[in-house]
Amino acid sequence: MRKIGQSLVKSLLLILLSAALGTGLLILSELLPAGPMDRHLADSAEIFRDTGKYPSLYTWCSSRLDNDSDAKLLQMAASVSAEKPVEAAMLTPRGMIGEKDPVQVVVSHYLEGEPYDRTEPYTRYWHGYAVILRVLLLFLNYRQIRQVNLVLQVGLVLAMCAVLWAGGKKTRGMIPPLLISYAMLMPPVIGRNIEYSVGFYTSMLFSLILLLLHRKGKAKEKEYLVLLFSGIFTCYWDVLTYPMAPLGFPMTVAFFLNTEDKISGALRRGIRMGFFWTLGYGLMWLGKWSIGSLLTGRNFFEDGFGTIMERTSGVAEGESLTAAGTIGLNLRYFFRTPVSFVFLAYLLVMLALLGAALIRSRSPKTGSMKKAENPAASLLPFLALAFLSPVWYAVTKNHASIHPFLASKSLIVTTMALMCGLRLAWQIRKGSERRA
Repeated sequence: MRKIGQSLVKSLLLILLSAALGTGLLILSELLPAGPMDRHLADSAEIFRDTGKYPSLYTWCSSRLDNDSDAKLLQMAASVSAEKPVEAAMLTPRGMIGEKDPVQVVVSHYLEGEPYDRTEPYTRYWHGYAVILRVLLLFLNYRQIRQVNLVLQVGLVLAMCAVLWAGGKKTRGMIPPLLISYAMLMPPVIGRNIEYSVGFYTSMLFSLILLLLHRKGKAKEKEYLVLLFSGIFTCYWDVLTYPMAPLGFPMTVAFFLNTEDKISGALRRGIRMGFFWTLGYGLMWLGKWSIGSLLTGRNFFEDGFGTIMERTSGVAEGESLTAAGTIGLNLRYFFRTPVSFVFLAYLLVMLALLGAALIRSRSPKTGSMKKAENPAASLLPFLALAFLSPVWYAVTKNHASIHPFLASKSLIVTTMALMCGLRLAWQIRKGSERRA
């Protein structure tokens, strides 16, 4: 209990420090020169004019780009205010023109010279992505940012593969699930969308941190801190895209790196990691509303809690929603890609290998399995993680039904967990046979 208390106090202090640092970064970024950002956003307007709000890259898979949100994110990032940096950092205003959507506003303002008629704040999120976008917009336009983004994402996945390969035979077993899950996201799609990228970076970066800690023998000891910061970073950089990926993907890696012999131990460990991620995510969000309300005199909690009620409601655009319908919508969107056949083929191969190993274990020659080597205990945590995203869809029916092109991407947790779980169970069974 004492150790738990110390971890909790440490976590609370880290969340407070993160909120203070995050506020400072936003305020400082407001002081960056507006001219270069404005010019580079003007250079980007043709992309939005030519492609529209929701273009699809391909007809044979789910490949919808969310230009509507990217236009909004770029616009808010470029709207810096050196005169009122504190207020601007907390309110995150963007220019509006009548009832036009963000894509139309960018096209009208930057290509047709139409002035903004008002500004509207966007207070419920931290908008931490703006810190990075502002630096990028000093030098790059949207097309160039997309190119850099795609290269960085491919580089990050390759770096993870290199670390997995260097870790030995066990960790190499994660490489196929990682590459297949990455391919399920359609790399050309997420590489072209800023909004899609934040959840991806957070998921992969904190999984990579766990892998590096594992090489030093500290992954299990530090995993609660990794999940805590994953929650903090998700809240700060993201705008409610697919937050279950930054939670479930690192947890999948953590269970693969350090297996549990007993189901009770896996349950306690899973609850611990989930608790600290939720603590970082939830309190960091409350931190924005508290700091924003204090610094501006406005009530940020009203908008925040109102949005939570809306996004978890069972109604969207006047229609009643069901959990089954929302889950089915996201499953159909995510698995509409030829890569799904590769995923299913991998599952079938691993099931066949595991089944064959289990059959051999019951032969007189091999003997029965020892309790500690039973792969069922190691498989159950992965099965639980596979249901993480569907449960999230059932809770956030409004958001998941309106934005399946966003929310469905958290199903990389499902694919990664199922593939890793079967692979680990087979590796455990195979190791038992060799020792028999």
